[in-house]
Parts: sequence; structure tokens; C-alpha cells
Amino acid sequence: MEQDLPLGQIGLYIHIPWCLRRCGYCNFFARDFRRQDFEAYYNTLLREKQLYQERGIPALDSVYFGGGTPSLLSGSQISGILKDLPLSPNPEITLEVNPIQITPTFVRELATTFVNRISLGVQSMNDEDLSYLGRRHRAADIAPKVQMLRDSGFTNISADFIYGIPGRTEEVIRRSLELLLALPFTHVSCYLLELYEDTPLGKDADKLPGDEACEAQYHMIRSLLSEHGFAQYEISNFARPGSESRHNLLYWEGSSYLAWGASACGFYRGLRYQNPADIDKYHEYITAGRIYGDLDPDADEIKDYIMMRLRLSKGFDLQEFSLRFQQDFLAQREQAVTRLVQLGMLIRDKRTLRLSPQAMFISNAVIAELL
Repeated sequence: MEQDLPLGQIGLYIHIPWCLRRCGYCNFFARDFRRQDFEAYYNTLLREKQLYQERGIPALDSVYFGGGTPSLLSGSQISGILKDLPLSPNPEITLEVNPIQITPTFVRELATTFVNRISLGVQSMNDEDLSYLGRRHRAADIAPKVQMLRDSGFTNISADFIYGIPGRTEEVIRRSLELLLALPFTHVSCYLLELYEDTPLGKDADKLPGDEACEAQYHMIRSLLSEHGFAQYEISNFARPGSESRHNLLYWEGSSYLAWGASACGFYRGLRYQNPADIDKYHEYITAGRIYGDLDPDADEIKDYIMMRLRLSKGFDLQEFSLRFQQDFLAQREQAVTRLVQLGMLIRDKRTLRLSPQAMFISNAVIAELL
């Protein structure tokens, strides 16, 4: 890896690919929990950490434990991973948490770690939705779980919310979201349900609502969140002032982030890499002292920058693009940009380019026009 490129903010993503039970819609890399295998994986993570430490780790502005179900880690295991890591002042340390694991004992242990942000897998405040998705908690569980977290000092709590579930009317979705917004969340991530053939719910793919219905649900969600004081700062993400996900902003703003764990993807000193999406092969890499996984031969930093920056509500600065890549963004894209502006899909001013609100739901198609 190159060692002489300047670094700005930098994060660390840690993948914990284990679940007590897979959700019916999930196609992320994960395995069914077995304690012996989980312990072995944890030890491999510690070895990977050591290898990075030997090469030198810059001060980390954020650490994100994702999965899978990273809340399967005990408080002592989380502390073991974070111990001796170089952290910048006031870093953001996020743990994705399954609501069923929030117990007094779990929260007490978690409060002894450096974790200061919780991403809670709520998904819905409708029990019918939760049953369909294969979630084991119920809507009535969420309020006391959130209060338990807050009583232990966790005030920066994000909620995941899924829309586009077959057979749900816009009013049912609105009511579910209103129940969620009655709770003291500081951040909400809203995701459109996608069903893949290799998942248990894949058989229902033809039952998903059509594009027009999903778009109407999306814009209703945007409006309702805005009414409750959440600003949209990315296509799927909304936050109260100052509660934006600092770690995910590293992805969208093209900053660097290291990646540990099987299947984890990183971007460091201009190079994209991914660890093997295979636990045995990942273990082999780390045992052999191999870090930074496999480099992505098809990575294109300019295309990645455009795709990620246009996900942000603020878009990107055209002058910054020119300075970063030593080329004029509009030189080969003026015709496409002009057409998309005329169609109301893009908003352009003297310095910035961004998606219009009506383009956000069809962002992939709009961004593809620019690539």
C-alpha cells in the first residue's frame, strides 16, 4: 500500500458476521452463531489488529462495529478490540445492536466500554412487519429498551426503519414511523426492502410494491421526518442537528477507512480493498500476516467519488473536485448535467452540484447518467 499520501479523517469498520438467527431478507455476509467459532473469530480479529498496529494506525476519528450482530460481543471483548487503538479526541464509536439483546446486564457492560453511539435494529413499530421480517422483538419492547440505554448514558441512538414491505399501505407505514418518532432517537436510517433469491423471503420478490408506491412511501417518510425535526443529509439518512453519522460520512465524502473482519471493505491511501467473504480464508490471510485483503482491480476513485458525494443532500463542490482529481467535472459532462438540470433532477449553482429532492428516490438512474 502507498504510504506517502496525505490523510484527513479516518475511520475503522469492524465486521462481526454472526447472528443468533438470520432475518428472512438479509443477504449480508453472516453465519449462524456458534460460541466456539465466534471465539476463534474474535481471536483472529485481535491478531488482525496487531498486524495493523505493527504497520502503524493513524488516529481514528470513528470506529463502527457492524454485522451480522456485533452486539454478540461482550463488553470485555469490545474493550479488548478498542484497547490501545489510537483515537482522536472525542471519537465516534458505534455499535449495531439487536433489540432482543438489550438487558440490564448487557447495558451495564456496554457502559464500561468506549462505545458512545448505538445503531438499533428497530426496522418497524408494527408487529406484523416484524414477524414478516423475521425479527424476534416486538414494537412494545423498543421504548423500554431505549430508556434503558439512555439511563446508562447512551444518548446518541439511531434507529433503522424499513419500508416497501408487501401489502402495507402508506398509512400503516406512517403510523409505524410516528410511533418510532415518539421515542428519543437522534438519527433514523430508512431503507427500502429488497428481496434476493438466496434469502428465505426471496420467494416474495414479485409481491413487493411497485416503483410508484415505493416512491410515494419514500417522500411521505421524508416529509414526516422533517416535520419531527430530522434533517435529511443523505438519501436514506436523517438526523437531529449534530447527530449525523460521522463514520458513514467518511464513506460518502471519500475519506479513508480501514476494515477488519471477514468480507469487510476498506479505502485507505487511495486504494480499495476487501477481506475474503469466507471465514476460513480470512483466518488464513491473517495467520499468514496478510492485511488489506484483496485490492479491487476495478476501483475507480472518480466514479466512486461522484456516486458517494451525490448521495449527500449537499452534493459536492465542483472546485473541490477539480483540485482533487486535476480535471474539470463539467468538461465531458456538460450536456448530461444541463439536461438533468432542465428535467429537475439536478440542482446546480456556481460551485455545487446536487440531486433535487424529487431525484433522490431514483438517484441510481440519475447518477448513472453522469458516469
